[in-house]
Amino acid sequence: MSVPLGNIIWTCFKPMIKIYLIIGTGFGLAKINILSVEATRAISDIILTLLMPCLAFSKIVANIEDSDIKNVGIVCLSAVIIFATGLFGAFVVRQTMPVPKQWRGGILAGGMFGNISDLPIAYIQTLDQGLVFTPEEGNKGVANVIIFLTMFLLCLFNLGGFRLIEADFKYQDEESANTEADNYEPTQQLSIPDENSSSVISSKEANDKVQRPPKSVTRSEELSRSASHDHPPSIASNPTTAASYTSGYNEPDRQPLAYTQNSRTGSVKPRQQSTTGSIRSIDRREMPPEDVTHLIREYSNVDQYGHRRKSTTTRHTGDEPEEAPAGSTRGQSSMERIRSSTLTRMLTSDATVGREDIEDSGKSLLPNWMRKISVTKYFVFFLKNCLRPCSMAVIIALTIAFIPWVKALFVSGSSVPRIAQAPDNQAPLSFIMDYTSYIGAASVPFGLLLLGATLGRLKIKKLHPGFWKSALVLVCLRLCIMPILGVLWCNRLVRAGWLHYEEDKMLLFVIVIDWALPTMTTIIYFTASYTPPDAKETVQMDCVSFFLMIQYPILAISLPFVASFYIKVKLKA
Repeated sequence: MSVPLGNIIWTCFKPMIKIYLIIGTGFGLAKINILSVEATRAISDIILTLLMPCLAFSKIVANIEDSDIKNVGIVCLSAVIIFATGLFGAFVVRQTMPVPKQWRGGILAGGMFGNISDLPIAYIQTLDQGLVFTPEEGNKGVANVIIFLTMFLLCLFNLGGFRLIEADFKYQDEESANTEADNYEPTQQLSIPDENSSSVISSKEANDKVQRPPKSVTRSEELSRSASHDHPPSIASNPTTAASYTSGYNEPDRQPLAYTQNSRTGSVKPRQQSTTGSIRSIDRREMPPEDVTHLIREYSNVDQYGHRRKSTTTRHTGDEPEEAPAGSTRGQSSMERIRSSTLTRMLTSDATVGREDIEDSGKSLLPNWMRKISVTKYFVFFLKNCLRPCSMAVIIALTIAFIPWVKALFVSGSSVPRIAQAPDNQAPLSFIMDYTSYIGAASVPFGLLLLGATLGRLKIKKLHPGFWKSALVLVCLRLCIMPILGVLWCNRLVRAGWLHYEEDKMLLFVIVIDWALPTMTTIIYFTASYTPPDAKETVQMDCVSFFLMIQYPILAISLPFVASFYIKVKLKA
């Protein structure tokens, strides 16, 4: 039975309403500082290490069968062609149109990698209500999107796609460096009360000298000043401000305290702990909204020389380990090694890898003669990135899905062998599927909220002359021209006999919409991670901000149009 065209258009446009409402909600939460930069990064890491792997495991094990091996290969091939087409289009734009020299690699990454994660999953999950696709077909479509996502992670991390973004950044040498900004922490001496001193300042006097703001100061200004006092990085980012910064305690009976990288004094840690928690998260909501500057401070992993920044803990407390309580030294040292290891940093965050990680790969594991082979470090780096939670979840899930007797331990049905069931007539390990599906369901909504929060912080300071033309052309290429190529590619797959419109309509639909997606949001985080926190010019961030912001208004029209056309004309719904 044919579905009226008006119904199909509404069905394809309705998911965009849901998606943009969630994005708008994230935008609003960022503006009132509920989704702060720190909260955004924490949630992003949770999605990367827990939610998305659970979603991948549950969808692949439940919906992929051993007979789908060919389809998995087609998805991988389609992903490579999508990335190559976007890369070629971006290269042509870069060679023929005005693009700043500081973003010649970033534009290639922007054209190559699409947002293959939350957007297509959210779109498909709204279409599987029975009018066009069934819920079973929708679940299988989500599994196919996750395989696309795995190819995305493989190209971006394992094969070093992030180096396109990193190559744009040219850092200062020792001679031309800004010595005032060399230490990100302020080096001016602050004063705190001496615990051994007999003189004690009264609470009223302390409030009068330090905490009491002028009557004309608003609550938000007071909190802003307090935040600047409590978080030294925001002071150090402005050398002029840092040079004039002094503490409210200037009495002679106070002992000085310097926040320096090499500080080893015992009084540093108590002061650090007391200041870090003095501004509550609920009080930050009365402060001005955080912008792209705060995002750079949070994600930046390099100093002005391009070297990896030391952690805040290392800067405050030095390199000496803290004393552990008696009886817990062994357990604490093991946990500390796990938390501070390079591998943990790489696997639990999405924008913390760089050239140094490639160069250091295998140094602590392989003998010297093996490290001298040029390809060794790349091979070790490739294997290390295979340990990312989402990649491991997909590898394990596909292994289970392709072995029917193993799959029968997790799910029951006509497609798996009949084995002894649990007392509730479910598969023996069905509780694992319950766990992963329940947790994984939160991945997409949180991802869209973070997308909105990120877009809400973007700010354009200055654009390269004529760059808006280049960005607009590349956006039209990604959202208008590439979908046409996607339809032609699917037609070729059908004519070759690899896929069929009736049996594989969901897979064909997934391939088409993956050709029509905007640029990955992760490009913002990578750009911020390679930007020094004290950078005076942020050309790369300005370019990527403009490039991303002009895509989503066009996407609201282009994606429903492509979906409606393919469902009505090609799938003959």
